[in-house]
Formats: sequence, C-alpha cells, structure tokens
Amino acid sequence: MPTAIINVTVWDGSRTISPGFVLWEGETITGVGRADTVRFSSSVRLVDGKGGWLIPGLIDLHVHVDEVKTPELFVRYGVTSVRDMGSSPRVVAEWRRRWRAGDKRPYVYWMGRNIDTGKPSWWEAVAVRKPAEVPALLEHLRKLGADGFKLYVNADRITAGAVIDYARWMGLPVTAHHETIPASELLRLGISGIEHAHCMLHELLASRPRIDEKRKSGYLRVFAGFGRLSTEGERVQRLMELAYATSIVWTPTLSLYDIPPWWKSKSPAGVSIPADWRAEWSRPYWDFISTRGWTPADFRTAERAVEVYKHFVREAYRLGVLIGAGTDTPAPGLLPGAALHHELRLLAECGFSPEDALRAATVTAAKALRQEGKVGVLQPGARADMVLLEKSPLERVENLFTVRKVYLRGREI
Repeated sequence: MPTAIINVTVWDGSRTISPGFVLWEGETITGVGRADTVRFSSSVRLVDGKGGWLIPGLIDLHVHVDEVKTPELFVRYGVTSVRDMGSSPRVVAEWRRRWRAGDKRPYVYWMGRNIDTGKPSWWEAVAVRKPAEVPALLEHLRKLGADGFKLYVNADRITAGAVIDYARWMGLPVTAHHETIPASELLRLGISGIEHAHCMLHELLASRPRIDEKRKSGYLRVFAGFGRLSTEGERVQRLMELAYATSIVWTPTLSLYDIPPWWKSKSPAGVSIPADWRAEWSRPYWDFISTRGWTPADFRTAERAVEVYKHFVREAYRLGVLIGAGTDTPAPGLLPGAALHHELRLLAECGFSPEDALRAATVTAAKALRQEGKVGVLQPGARADMVLLEKSPLERVENLFTVRKVYLRGREI
C-alpha cells in the first residue's frame, strides 16, 4: 500500500519543504513536495509526522562490520547505510542477507578486501605480486559483491595505479588508507577518496617519529609528529587545492583521533557506552588502537595532533573540498551509530554549518558511494530510508540526535 508522511518539514538533501510530504510504495520513494498542494487518494495510508523534521537516512562512510556486535544500534541513531572497509566477503554476504530478510541493520556497501602488494598487511587483506594480477582480482571482488575498492598500507605505486585505472574502467570508486605513497600522488593518479586525516597529511611531515611498539601501543603513530605540522605554506596550499580540483571525497574520521579525550569522559556524543562494548574494547585484540603505555606527554601529543587535523579539515571545507562523514566504527569508543553523531559535531567544530555537516553524512556520502539519487536524498526513485526528528537539524547539529522514528526500506523501525 502506498504510504505518505505528512505534517512534517522535509529536508530532501538540497532544500527545505514546509509543509512537506514524502510518498513511498514498498522500498522506493515515489513523490516529495508540498503537502498543501496535493490531495491524496483513499488508497494512500497517511502518517502524521506531528510537526517533526524528515531527513534522509544517515550514512557512515567508514565501518568494519565484521567487528560490529550490535548492528541495530546504527538504526537506532538514524544510520541506514554504512560503507565497509575490508571485512570478509562471507560476513558482508550474511549481513546483506539479514538486511534483505528485514533485520534491523543498515545496508552495507562493501569496498572489497584491503589491497596490498606482495604480502597482506592485515587479516582479510589480499595482495598482488604484479599489476597484471589486478584486473582478475577486481573482477573477482566485484562478483563477490564489491561496490568499490580500497588500497591499503602495503600497496606500492604500481599497484595503486593499476587498481585506480582498472576500477575507473569498471565505473567503481577507489579509496585509500595509505601512509607511504603521498596523497598528492594518489590524487593525480585519479583516486576517488582518501581515508583518515593522517593519510591525507603524512606527506607534509619531514620524517615520521619511531614508536617502540613493545613499550606502547602503535596507535601513537597516527599522532606523532603531526602536532608540529605547519598549517601554512605553498605545499599545504597545493595539497588542498589538488584535493578540490580532483573532486575526491576526503573522509577524515576525526572521531577516530578523538579517542583519548573520549576515554576520559566515557560518554561520546552524550551517550553512555554499554557494558558489553566496554568489555569488548578491553579484549587484547584492540591493543593496536589502545592507549597502552602512553605517558601524559603522549596524550598531549595526540591532543595537539587532533587540533592540527581539525585545522586542515577547516581549511579544506573553506576551499570547497568534499568532506564525507565516517568514523572507523567500532574502534574503541566508537559506538555504532552514536559515533557518527560525534563525527558530525567535530565537523561543526571545524566550521561546518549544521546543513553542511548533515550533507557530509547524506549527499556527499552518497557521492563517495557512487549512489547519488539512490540514498542520502529524499526524491523519487531513492530508497525509502528516512529519519523523523523532533527538532530542526539545520539549527544545531546536535538536533540530529532527536530521533523519533526511523524508516528502513519504507518500514518503520
């Protein structure tokens, strides 16, 4: 039966419509517009939005679903789509099967298995020995359901170029988590995105400080040295201008770097962390992204680096670089769903207007996925993933937290 929600203010991804309506049938939106200019037939089921705000479902661009134990939390906080970075194809296939069966979880867009050169650098990563192997690998990953590809830390320049070139021919995006190939070189090769703040900026460091990982967690590597980066100069300007000119989507994952302060407050985005997640993050598995062995000086190093990262995001935003919202959930402190709200608050601290922060998790995120018009918007033909809020998200980014209802594939959750 067709359904329409009325008595709402609609933000469709580009404009505000009040009084507005959204009409959908099954999983697909069929109409959006002003409610005072239409008359619905008796066959349409009407839902009273009671003066709320209706927005597209939110998208988290950086998630590892194989480590997520409570997928329903995403939906509770209005996250209806996620982009997975390197999980097992078996896990992704099962996640999608449960989504199709009506389970309360977001749809997962999969960037395939992390791609290295020579030797895999992480479990579930794959490696090629020569560029001639790239086409077969990418075709195999696409058959397994990949929506794009991710270059990882051991991929060399030749592999990176081969992946980017073949993916371009396939019409699929490529992003990268890389700490040795300069971001500017990846941009010139035609990459679609860069993950994390430090992966965009590492080429600006004169050298990378060494971390004794026997004494303290290697997580310190993503901070060490960055706090001393100059935020001005020709190299900085060229890098930011290149990011703008190439139309990439940069996903800085600021919430990932905000972990040290989070562990002090224990309440990211104003949400108390459940006991089961505290227990999960206490497992030795997470040592690689813990603060084990850190001294007070190390925490100060991290906090200085976070401020530098925010400055660069602020400058990129000023220049018009496309910034997407992603979190690296479920790294310690990054609670599914709630972490995206914290990410958007951090973007607001970088000067984003509330509407532009919302775009980072909707319209811009859909561009990163190559799913423009299908998700991240309320328009005919888009999937009926919607969030009904109590308060205007265009006044304060914190109002995105006032979730009243979530519609997943047209079904109220």
